[in-house]
Amino acid sequence: MPTQTRQRATSNKSRRVWLIRWLWPVLALGITGCEPLSQWVEQLPDLPDLPTAESPQVPAPVQSPETAEIEAQIRQRINEIRLEQGLTDLQQNDRLAEVARRYSQRMAEQAFFSHTSPDGDTPAQRVQSAGIRYWMVGENLFRSSNIPRPVDAAVEGWMESPGHRENILRAEYRETGIGVWRHGSDYYITQLFLRSFSF
Repeated sequence: MPTQTRQRATSNKSRRVWLIRWLWPVLALGITGCEPLSQWVEQLPDLPDLPTAESPQVPAPVQSPETAEIEAQIRQRINEIRLEQGLTDLQQNDRLAEVARRYSQRMAEQAFFSHTSPDGDTPAQRVQSAGIRYWMVGENLFRSSNIPRPVDAAVEGWMESPGHRENILRAEYRETGIGVWRHGSDYYITQLFLRSFSF
């Protein structure tokens, strides 16, 4: 860890980069699904610096009116649960929803189901790659087969799982983005939770 003398000698930009890269594990208290964020702390020094501008990624539009409705219903149900617990509702973050939707599509098309993709990227890295600045981030995943309307199954399943429930009821989160992708009779659902520096 740099000494006070070295900290004083750094520029404002260098100090911000240092704080983000080395104090991030302390600030980012989120849990990613049922996997604690601490599992990725060892990887943090190798992460790229947070971008200063949005990455020029192609937007991930909703797959269909049906999946858009499922996304909206899940967000509504999650907010109802939070309000019942005396928490603030989660604001829709469209850019975060694009990240979630893109990841659900990847899982569906590449036939995997995990917080870490076959390429090795994690939720934090996916959010960073989209140019989204944050203080803490979490992710819940759900996959169903032969369930025409998976809203109830997803929300109830998450609430029965300690790690997923903790994400839903974490008071620090202020924003969410939900992405649903259908592949045959299977639905892949990603919900991202975020606390940005501006909230």
